[in-house]
Amino acid sequence: MSITIEKVAVLGAGTMGAQLAGHVANAGIPALLYDLNEELVSKGRENLTKLKPAPLYNPKNVDLVQGCTYEKDLERLGEVDWVVEAVAENLEIKHTVYKQIARHVKDDILLSSNSSGLPVAKIAEALPEKLRSRFVLTHFFNPPRYLRLVEIVPGTADEEVIQNLATFTTNNLGKGVVWAKDTPNFVANRIGVHGQMMIFQLVEEMGLTVEEVDKLTGTIVGRPKSATFRTLDIVGLDVGLNVAQNTYQNCPDDEERESFNRETVLNKLVEAGRLGQKSGEGFYKKTEDGILSLDFDTLEYTPQKQVRFDGFRVAKQQSTTEGKIRALAYSDDKAGKFFWEAMTRSFIYTANRIPEISDDIVNIDSAMKWGYGYELGIFESWDAIGVRRSVNRMKDEGKKIPAWVEDMLNSGAESFYTRKNGVKTFYSVPESGPKEMTFGEKEINLSLLKSGGSLVKRDWSASLIDLGDGVLNVEFHSILQAVMNPIDLSLAGTINDGLDLLEAGHYKAMVIGHQGQNFCAGANLAMILEGCENEAWDTIEGTIKNLQDLTQRIRFSKAPVVAAPFGFTLGGGYELAAPAAKRVCSSELYMGLVEVGMGLIPGAGGNLRFILNIIDGAGDKPIPPFQIGQKALETIGFAKVSTSASHGHKLGYLRPEDETVMNRDYLIYRAKEAALELVENYDPPAYRDDIILAGKGGRTAMTVALKGYRVQGKISAHDETVAKKLAYVLTGGDKGGSAKRLDEQYLLDIEREAFIALCGEQKTQDRISHFLKKGKPLRN
Repeated sequence: MSITIEKVAVLGAGTMGAQLAGHVANAGIPALLYDLNEELVSKGRENLTKLKPAPLYNPKNVDLVQGCTYEKDLERLGEVDWVVEAVAENLEIKHTVYKQIARHVKDDILLSSNSSGLPVAKIAEALPEKLRSRFVLTHFFNPPRYLRLVEIVPGTADEEVIQNLATFTTNNLGKGVVWAKDTPNFVANRIGVHGQMMIFQLVEEMGLTVEEVDKLTGTIVGRPKSATFRTLDIVGLDVGLNVAQNTYQNCPDDEERESFNRETVLNKLVEAGRLGQKSGEGFYKKTEDGILSLDFDTLEYTPQKQVRFDGFRVAKQQSTTEGKIRALAYSDDKAGKFFWEAMTRSFIYTANRIPEISDDIVNIDSAMKWGYGYELGIFESWDAIGVRRSVNRMKDEGKKIPAWVEDMLNSGAESFYTRKNGVKTFYSVPESGPKEMTFGEKEINLSLLKSGGSLVKRDWSASLIDLGDGVLNVEFHSILQAVMNPIDLSLAGTINDGLDLLEAGHYKAMVIGHQGQNFCAGANLAMILEGCENEAWDTIEGTIKNLQDLTQRIRFSKAPVVAAPFGFTLGGGYELAAPAAKRVCSSELYMGLVEVGMGLIPGAGGNLRFILNIIDGAGDKPIPPFQIGQKALETIGFAKVSTSASHGHKLGYLRPEDETVMNRDYLIYRAKEAALELVENYDPPAYRDDIILAGKGGRTAMTVALKGYRVQGKISAHDETVAKKLAYVLTGGDKGGSAKRLDEQYLLDIEREAFIALCGEQKTQDRISHFLKKGKPLRN
């Protein structure tokens, strides 16, 4: 029986409990937040609007979180459909709470604990028999808004309880479910903490520094920028040590048990109260002079040293994460030797955990990707370096290979995963052979579609894919910057090719969306800088004109185009999404027009789109022309970026009809549905020739305000120069004025003119050059 969850109660208003309640509120569902007294509850609710990164999509979501106390409000538990407990990780405290609430909940309640390591059977001992069949363990990773993982330990719960919670957390909260067994630290932390403790051992063996380890275990191999030691600082060194100790104490048969109890620098730092970010000192220390790193020998903090490895340099030249991992693992230098040992020891340990912590490799890989932020899971990484090749080398080194891995290779299989003819398989240990991976009905996997014959065209940075039902998809996959997908000629050309197919009637709708890390972070700055340095102004203008024409083609396509933005959707990325008939957005959307940071203004129609959003969003109450320009200048001029899709609506980047999807795996599916919904009787929007902007009078007022900002030191002289150009466009240039009507092409023309003029400014070129070299904006 399906249970609709319309209200939730969270027990415990600490950091995790409050954020769980906040994320439920993000889904538009009311939450009751309980703790011992009103002071604790108030603090929990208050933190929801103060914590960074923000737990809420919109600060107003806190209104959906109501504070309650055990003393006064237990009877209100009868209102809720799901109770999730997130009190201290202490069995006695948990039992006390469960005994208090048991008689107040509904008979068909869904009940779960957010315990990170306590056995589900032990926790359930405090519950009456009738509630034990309603009880599971749901371990959300912290912070719950940003980390997708929820590990579910079914225990002895009824199947309907298990499936209801799995469906709700996936569909409504946007989570990825990993099925865990009732073993210490479940899946992700069991593997992740072993990896951390093993690195301490390698540091001692190989004499590595904090900087060297973090350089080799971060973004270069598809893992978070915080890598190893910065991650421990964020999580808390005491937390990491506690998880390791929990494994040591409760896993007597673990072949690596002693590695969890080794006396390392971690113990010394915890004993000294140096717990990481929360205490101000850990493996790094932030000072007025910069961020210092720990010297393992002296335990003193010193300036960070530049790290250079030949292996790192070679790996960086590879275009894919798989290629980078492979290049680094087989490098002969110190970096390669460290990385080889770190990876292969982790491979062997993880393979030995099957079937102890999970029956299949997919669960384990998903746990590491969703909980630890890995781009590739453990077995996907093993595939990347070549299973047979690596196993042969490991044998030569005397490493003991898990029997089931040997069996897999002896069967003729060369990898843990295969993708062929639209089907993805994984090696199933229980079945000793390949097993087809299954996906939910709302999941469209673009990679599988391509392997199954749905690829219409592939170019360097984008592809066209047939989604079925007459819908075409444009997928971005930049050959040079796959993480950010900047606009280049290949990407723009592929969109134009897709529009050609729409115009020819081969498809009835198109989706612009993909399944990479970010939608699109803007233009190809290196190409712009090269044009500036060569004074190729005609070339730059031609490129910008072509992009403007492309965005207008999207807008006026005779068949509907739906954009599916997610992650970073900046500058030109916004300009590609904004002209679509509709946007179906991921809830995690960081959208904005940020060109001013590079000394430029939006050049591919961004100003026009934003102006029209303001005008159209006003409905029957027209906004005065000056307020249109003022609102646009405040947003674009200060490069405001949304912190969520909800915030994107508030800033004006999105339109009222635009949708939000909590689970990114469903984004392409929902965008396809939305496109099909628009097909019948679709008419492209009318060309606008009725745009009224403030003109010279409004621009003068803006110029005075900008001068004031510069005098106060809030903006630099070049910021002022850029903002004046922006104000010129936003007030309608020389033709603007309250009695004059402007059309779309005129605004595009003056936008392009201002963009080219700013390209000629040396300080603009300095900003672009600095950003390309340092990855940080230059304020000059």
